[in-house]
Amino acid sequence: MPRPQFLTVPTGAETCGPLVQDRRVLVAVQHPGEIDGASVGKPASTWPDGPGKIVRPAVVAVWRADGRDIGS
Repeated sequence: MPRPQFLTVPTGAETCGPLVQDRRVLVAVQHPGEIDGASVGKPASTWPDGPGKIVRPAVVAVWRADGRDIGS
């Protein structure tokens, strides 16, 4: 049985890491929205703060909604 997708990053971004722990995964999201034609005036992404904010990298923690260990 296929497993559901666990993590997605913004257009043009790359993931660095990940650090897999028992109940969470830490991932660094680098270069979000960095694609040809994108600029500060015409961003390809508004991650992580949303519209009107400058795109920036960040470290995020991802965990299962049911609180179980990752991979179980």
